[in-house]
Amino acid sequence: MTPAWTRLTWTTPSASIITLAELKSHLRVDFDDDDDLMSDLVVAAQAHIEGPEGIGLALAPSTWSLSLDGFPADQVISIPLGPVTAVTGITYLDPAGLAQTLDLANVRIDLDGRPARITPALDKAWPDTADLVGAVKVTFTAGPASPDPALKRAVLMLAAHWYANPSATAPGQVPEIPLGVAAILARKGALLIG
Repeated sequence: MTPAWTRLTWTTPSASIITLAELKSHLRVDFDDDDDLMSDLVVAAQAHIEGPEGIGLALAPSTWSLSLDGFPADQVISIPLGPVTAVTGITYLDPAGLAQTLDLANVRIDLDGRPARITPALDKAWPDTADLVGAVKVTFTAGPASPDPALKRAVLMLAAHWYANPSATAPGQVPEIPLGVAAILARKGALLIG
């Protein structure tokens, strides 16, 4: 069985939740020589934390696609990313291999649960699909309108850590992820799961 994370792709990535100015202020840097590097570190830190490769959260509004090989036998499509704000479309390949769009009026969408779930509406069933990988595509938006302050702090601390420790190894065994970042991510990841 394919892990859920590998079936998710970004359609429109999140905007950065911290600015270059915020990182420079945090580091007490008042020169511009490293602006490009710092901007890259902000993007890398957010990507490290966000989405399938991170803790399963979208940190800012973004558009995603979930690819499935067919509609699930248990009738429940679970979206392994949060917070989901809307399901915007479901397409599938019918048994003849032709692309079809499912009417969202025929599904029940629960955005309040973790994970968000989609089922057929009352007295409805999933349509038959072609026996092909990626036969079903669910498009959705995820991410809060304003960033979670703790996760914003985690991105800031991780980018600052990488700026201060540019090598993978260093004398004194500098940790790859600062403890404060690890604690925030552990807490937020636990909230997502349970």
